[in-house]
Amino acid sequence: MKPGWGAMRILHFEGTPARMGEAFGECCRDEIAALYALRLANALGKALADGGRQSSETELLALAGRCLEASLRFDPVGHAELCGIARGAGLSAERVMAMNGLTDLRDALAFAGPFEAAGGCTAFVVQRDRAADGRLWAGQTWDLGSDNQPYVVAVQRKPAQGPETWCVTTVGCLSLMGINAEGVAVGTTNLRTLDAGPGVPYLSVIHRALAATSAASAAALIARAPRAGGHAYTAVDRSGDAFAIECTARRASTIAVRGGFHVHTNHCQLPEHRALEAKLPYASSHARLARMQELLRTAEPIDGPYLESCLADRANGALAICRDDFDGISTNAALVVCPEGGTLRVCHGQPAREPWLDLLG
Repeated sequence: MKPGWGAMRILHFEGTPARMGEAFGECCRDEIAALYALRLANALGKALADGGRQSSETELLALAGRCLEASLRFDPVGHAELCGIARGAGLSAERVMAMNGLTDLRDALAFAGPFEAAGGCTAFVVQRDRAADGRLWAGQTWDLGSDNQPYVVAVQRKPAQGPETWCVTTVGCLSLMGINAEGVAVGTTNLRTLDAGPGVPYLSVIHRALAATSAASAAALIARAPRAGGHAYTAVDRSGDAFAIECTARRASTIAVRGGFHVHTNHCQLPEHRALEAKLPYASSHARLARMQELLRTAEPIDGPYLESCLADRANGALAICRDDFDGISTNAALVVCPEGGTLRVCHGQPAREPWLDLLG
């Protein structure tokens, strides 16, 4: 892993979904090919290590093809952009879908066997009553393989129809975590559940949710989506509405965050979902959940700089919120958002050592 990535690269696209996708694919063609190769190796390696299954690229792409069909039915607009990315990058749509849906598709390949907990993120919502400025805040880290870090970018999209969006993602991918011009922000943390299979991968779900006009409509869309895998999502807006949506591939439960704060990491918190959760060690997920809850419970008052420091927290070493190449996993990016204040702060790499950028500034 290369230390010190510095300020995040920002890409700007506008026009029809197809044209924005083509421009994205064209400008990042070599990087997209390199990231696909990394994610292919990750998916097949995890299928073997976690599920004891010797899978192939052919099997992965067949699964990605079924996810393309589901995504077309769920969100034709996002599907058109993804296919545009594929054309611009000179790759098949199946390869770009497999790259976008890595965590969901690798679970679908390996779901029949024991799993190993490796990746993960830490997300929070802080309601107005706990914030110094009386405004709602949300944020998260995005943790995955350390080798993904060079491919992290910020993307501003100005579609011909629908709201402008700003997000953090990786080259050749749809929205991972971000906000739209309506003041609706969406984020996610990964869950590993045994019902993963063909469906709409999480980036496609988030991309569609960022076209919503309220957190409530975004949360409802996430809950009813025919998802490919398990994730916990957050949806907040400038009115102060906030929702946490915990999902397996086939089940979903939505909680309205009315006051205080909510934290989610990478294990199911709801009893009805635990029966579908992969049986694996969750020491990191439980430690990060407890540490973030402690930081938010004991702080007075809570503001943006404090939340950035929470995402930079290194307490507990290998179980820390800010992860620095522990077992090949790093915090590749972080985000703090205040929809009411028009604030979106992002960091490329570990917040403990990298600068924060005002993406809307």
